[in-house]
Amino acid sequence: MLRSLFLLNLLGYLATNFSNAQPPPISFQHIGVKDGLNDGVINAITRDKYGFMWFASLGALNKFNSTGVRKFTHVQGDTTSLPNDIPYSIAAGNDDHLWIGYIHGLVEFNVFTGACRRIKALEDRNIFAIHVTRDNKLYIGNHKGLACYNPASDKLEEICDARDSISYKNIFKRPSYELYYHDSKIYLGSYKGVVVYDINTRKASFLDMPFVNGAVNKLAVDNQGFLWVSNYKNFQLLRVSPDLKQVEVLDTLLASKNDSQLSTALDMRPDPENRVWIITGLKGLLEYNLITKKHIFHRHNDQLPGSLTVDLLRTMYRSSDGLIWVTSNAGIDYFHPDKNLFNIIFPFSDEKATKYARGVAEDHAGNLWFTTGDGITKYNPLTRQHRYWKNESGKKEVIYHNSVRAIVEDDDHQIWIGTAAGVNKLDPKTGHTTFLTIKDSLPQAFYFSINKLRDGTIWFGTRDYDGFYYYSPADRKIHSIASHPVLKEFKGRGGRFVMEDSKKRLWFGFNSNGLGMYDPATNKARIWYNDSRSGPTIAGNLIVDIKEDKKGVVWVSAFGGLTGIDIEREKYYIFNDQNGMRSNISGPLAVDALNRLWVGTSAGLALLDSSRQFFTYFGEESGLPVNIFPEFAGYYLKNGDVLLPSVKGYVQFNPLHYRETKKNIDYYIASFKLFDQENSLGNATTQDVHLKAHENFFSINLVGLNFENPSHTWYAYQLEGFDKNWHYTQDPKAVYTNVPGGKYVFHYKATHNANDWNVPEKTLNIHVATVFYKAWWFWIAIAALIFTILYWVYRTRLSNQAQVHRLQSRAQLLEKEKTLVMYESLKQQLNPHFLFNSLTSLSGLIETDQKMAGNFLEQMSKIYRYILKNRDSEVVSLREEINFVQVYINLQKTRFKNGLQVFIDTDSAAGNRKIAPVTLQNLIENAIKHNIIDAESPLKIDVYTEQDYVVVRNNMQKKNVVETSNKQGLLNLQSLYQYLTNKPIIIEENEQYFIIKVPLI
Repeated sequence: MLRSLFLLNLLGYLATNFSNAQPPPISFQHIGVKDGLNDGVINAITRDKYGFMWFASLGALNKFNSTGVRKFTHVQGDTTSLPNDIPYSIAAGNDDHLWIGYIHGLVEFNVFTGACRRIKALEDRNIFAIHVTRDNKLYIGNHKGLACYNPASDKLEEICDARDSISYKNIFKRPSYELYYHDSKIYLGSYKGVVVYDINTRKASFLDMPFVNGAVNKLAVDNQGFLWVSNYKNFQLLRVSPDLKQVEVLDTLLASKNDSQLSTALDMRPDPENRVWIITGLKGLLEYNLITKKHIFHRHNDQLPGSLTVDLLRTMYRSSDGLIWVTSNAGIDYFHPDKNLFNIIFPFSDEKATKYARGVAEDHAGNLWFTTGDGITKYNPLTRQHRYWKNESGKKEVIYHNSVRAIVEDDDHQIWIGTAAGVNKLDPKTGHTTFLTIKDSLPQAFYFSINKLRDGTIWFGTRDYDGFYYYSPADRKIHSIASHPVLKEFKGRGGRFVMEDSKKRLWFGFNSNGLGMYDPATNKARIWYNDSRSGPTIAGNLIVDIKEDKKGVVWVSAFGGLTGIDIEREKYYIFNDQNGMRSNISGPLAVDALNRLWVGTSAGLALLDSSRQFFTYFGEESGLPVNIFPEFAGYYLKNGDVLLPSVKGYVQFNPLHYRETKKNIDYYIASFKLFDQENSLGNATTQDVHLKAHENFFSINLVGLNFENPSHTWYAYQLEGFDKNWHYTQDPKAVYTNVPGGKYVFHYKATHNANDWNVPEKTLNIHVATVFYKAWWFWIAIAALIFTILYWVYRTRLSNQAQVHRLQSRAQLLEKEKTLVMYESLKQQLNPHFLFNSLTSLSGLIETDQKMAGNFLEQMSKIYRYILKNRDSEVVSLREEINFVQVYINLQKTRFKNGLQVFIDTDSAAGNRKIAPVTLQNLIENAIKHNIIDAESPLKIDVYTEQDYVVVRNNMQKKNVVETSNKQGLLNLQSLYQYLTNKPIIIEENEQYFIIKVPLI
């Protein structure tokens, strides 16, 4: 009995693990017009020596570098551009050239310059197939047969042509337009057979296949040496042994009798794993295993983003890295047949039913229990059968609510179900459900989670009432945290998740109220809450999932980011969209055996490496069928697989199947961008870049040819002589600004694994011209100039010192001269002759008119008071001077009566301008002294302002002899004004007037 039970359990375990070990479906990556293709109809594919992929489409040649497409098209009038024709074949050599076949000839294409050269020797030939050997010779299938073209000598050798009996009979009767290379032999499809040309012996032979109904349109040779031939006109697919004695008919693989004319084999490619990949006309891609003789169809599925784009395919290419490229009228699909990590399980068998996945549980028998917004499902992975429990209109309810979030199996193999309205308990044997109520100490409420601990305790998390309840296997009763002496602190916070760590501490995820932890060893609780204050906290308060890693760090996903808590060292790891994550909404978590953390986010699946430094992202380009993971916990299956709920089903994968590859990727400098102008460096090898001094703002665009997972490519670069450290990033653009002149070396490399930089390194020499004022010759010139300037300054200083000495001497002389002038002016002011004349006039007045004599005496006192007052002043205002000279004129008119006529008419605005004291008095006195004064011929003196001068003008009535004149008065006045102003005194004389213009200061 025990043996039987053991065998049954063993068989169950093997069945479950065998089922779960089934390889995930192939995930195709797609390239279409939206990704940059000129058009979606691809006729031929090749890969150049550098690793770039080239697609010949209807209207262009397309270059693909794993992240973007560059198009080359015909340019009207440019003879070096591609022909204005449709390419049908393409091949790459071991140099920088591609060879493209057209209906009207062959073209050589430079992969870096984009320049074309038409091959004259093959003009007007229909080139349908090209193979390039290691010595760069071209074997060309064309409408005239098989030819060999040597680019080095530019010569064409006809191998099989119309003159050859084999070719004439078997090729030209019905051309097949197919050429296949294998083991140094060229296979050419022909009528009822295959022409084989041995490159080494340079001999051709014919394999007669009378069982072929017509021409061999497509052919291939598999790993066992069997020849696969197809005639899709008459619908045949055959596998033929090398001796032609074994013929395996495989027509039924492609179609039934009813549609045999619609699904035909268009292309075939064997791979090293004993599989043959066959393109069909309408049924997608066929995978045929040579060992098991089993086949699988890979077709388009609207429900799976990673499926084929369409089922109507055109051609196929297998690159050296194991990728298989399949073309259609809608672009290109490519995949690696042995690198498919992810599988998708839908909660319902009906493809139209909801695919939004929530909770999951695996029972003791290996069945998977799924919860959705439309009930629950029991899924048997072995039989792939589903059984549903959900409420249907008009029928008895089987669960509280169809919106179900949580499910778990207890130690009695009963299933607990958490719904939006309460908890049900399901007996898998009978299929009957029990509705738990407050009588069972479990209220009818909205339940987020049901979690089982190692001792069998089951925790229920609800947003309502006390928040958390637990079922104890010891007393088989349900309790509330409100009755717990410590956990009652968590009451009312809303229950989202419960996790028991390796030290038996309980971690509680609250509904928008943070995180809690209870340590039974200390009987203490602790709460973390993000309130934007300083100090250790968590990334968000709405908790989704909690997992512990291999080092005891507890990881918490939340709306707000990801938090790692090392409770022993009080160390925190916080990740969100600000420091590495693509989204701040994190959901299901899983920790693998390598201590890597898998995080489902709202923007794809992230893998945080064991160093907790780098994120690797998985999306559709990595074979992940979905990019959005909602707020539900991740789940570990017994066989080591992980199940992560997503919006399109449960993503299943084995984390250990993903290893950071050690294979190096090809990487290059894609372009060098200067002043927003992007320029190719011309080839993929290291070159020197020479820049002018002002061209010190540039960016370098790197590209890593990582076709399998372009989002996993990491770059490292350093500009030696400018950067102190290496830059590690997934951004392929290195930007530099304000780079000083000099010689630099740009080091760069790329890798799949951010923790493994033991990869080859490449360099680019960059020369930035030095700004002229930083060049050596400039500083020599500057030194010479400085020496010259210093010498000039020295000489100038000596000259200036001499000049200063002269000026000082001159200043002393001017000061002396000024003193003399002022002394002479004073003497003139106190002229005894003037005093004598005034006193004489005063004496006469005393005798005749005592009142007038008093006025006269008063005016004389004013004159001398003014002179004494201003004797130390260099200048007085024009207004003061006029007031003074008016007194003087009055005295003189007492003496000369009507013989003296003085007219003063000055601008009032000039009244504040300055003039040397007694200047006007001296000039009027000078006019009186030198001219005849008579009542019949009066002396007329005019005083007025003109521009910046005050003018004293008198009519000419010169005396023959002038008493008391020393001829120095005007000269002294001129000397005085040279001291006071730069403007000179102007003296003019004509037959009518004598004019003196004195500058106003």
